Amino acid sequence: MSFWQENYQFIKEVYEMRHSKMAEWMENVEKSIARIMADKVYTSAEFKRERDTFNSLCKDLERTEVKKWLAQILEILMAERAKDQKKTEGDKLDALIQKHEELIPNVTKTAVMVDLYWKCYAYGDELKPHVEFLDGIMLSSTRDIAPSCIENVDELIERQEKSLSQLDAKRNVVTELIAKGKVILQNPDKPKFLEGNVKRIEEGWDDTKKKAQDRLQLLNETKDAFIGYAEKNETIATEFEIAEEEIKKVKKIFNLDAANADLKK
Repeated sequence: MSFWQENYQFIKEVYEMRHSKMAEWMENVEKSIARIMADKVYTSAEFKRERDTFNSLCKDLERTEVKKWLAQILEILMAERAKDQKKTEGDKLDALIQKHEELIPNVTKTAVMVDLYWKCYAYGDELKPHVEFLDGIMLSSTRDIAPSCIENVDELIERQEKSLSQLDAKRNVVTELIAKGKVILQNPDKPKFLEGNVKRIEEGWDDTKKKAQDRLQLLNETKDAFIGYAEKNETIATEFEIAEEEIKKVKKIFNLDAANADLKK
């Protein structure tokens, strides 16, 4: 009895295990592709996990040695088997290999998409601190204010001028980020969320700058109003003082108290 005949059952079990493992591997690759291409917006950390899983699964994409081994062992196992059994097992292996060959171009295409999508998620991470910065300036430029005195207005003006200076300091960085996003947008396979990210930073910058300038103008007008009010009050107070002095002079000249006493008589 030959080695193969003596160990037929063991070899058959090993063959079936490796056949099953390859089928399971292809199923996992298909699931990974489905998750990556799903119409879902991940966080960058979530997508990185999906990317790493996909790359790990596809390290040995060709599986040349595995397919070669399966074919050789099946031939040995089926050497003395019935024709029908040979055909059945041969068809199973052919179907497995055919599915693998069809999977390869899909994996290759997905690998390109993974690189593109990761670039888009990384771009979103790059935008995040700048978007948060703009949101902060927008909030401070649109919240309700009720300054109680000119000193309070001066403080608000100082803060607003600082915000505008910070905006100007970030102008070049934001401009470069917008340009970078528009370059990626030219790719026809770009994810839907990318356009929203580019639009958010581009329109957010323009809108925030305008709101910040409008708030500074309002504060300056408020300051002018405070100054005008104070000057008007000062003018009125001065006129009152002049009037009081005139009344005193009249009293001295005409002795109004004596005149009132005469009238009572």
